Amino acid sequence: MIKGKKGVMGIILFFLLLFTILIIGFIAAMVVSLLTYTSEEITPIMEELGVVGETNLSQASEYTFGTLNTFIQALPWLVAFAYAAMLVFSIVFVMAWNYNPNPMFMGLYIMFIFLLILGCIIMSNMYQDIYTGTDVVAVGLQEQTALSYMILYSPLIMTIIAFIVGIYIFAGKQTEMQGGFNV
Repeated sequence: MIKGKKGVMGIILFFLLLFTILIIGFIAAMVVSLLTYTSEEITPIMEELGVVGETNLSQASEYTFGTLNTFIQALPWLVAFAYAAMLVFSIVFVMAWNYNPNPMFMGLYIMFIFLLILGCIIMSNMYQDIYTGTDVVAVGLQEQTALSYMILYSPLIMTIIAFIVGIYIFAGKQTEMQGGFNV
């Protein structure tokens, strides 16, 4: 009896992981853009509240909103780092999983690469349409240089990752119980 009948499921999971990473990056860029704008608007107002009774509200809001604003201003770089880490993790995920599909699945893998490229082009174009505007969200996206670069060039980045992983899983070590040619 053959053990380890993973079939094509590993390939599907890998491409779902890559496309999910792209969607998470898109949503995170929008959220960070809105948070940055909101923080820039609210923090100065809250820090000028003054004294009410015996309570110095300006000092209290400086401790709370000032600290939160500092974190939010660093958020674009933190999100860009997390996005890059997710992309690297997707490669490590496949290498650690020790998944070697049968070479007959190579055509299916290439088809999934084309679907991933098509999805990345659509997401990148949507992002670019928002990015080139002049509204609040567009200005916030333009301030996020690293994450915007990775999303705008996601078709190229995801294609490189998919080909690296494809070479690794189809040309990697082939064993008796896994895919590949047995001599």
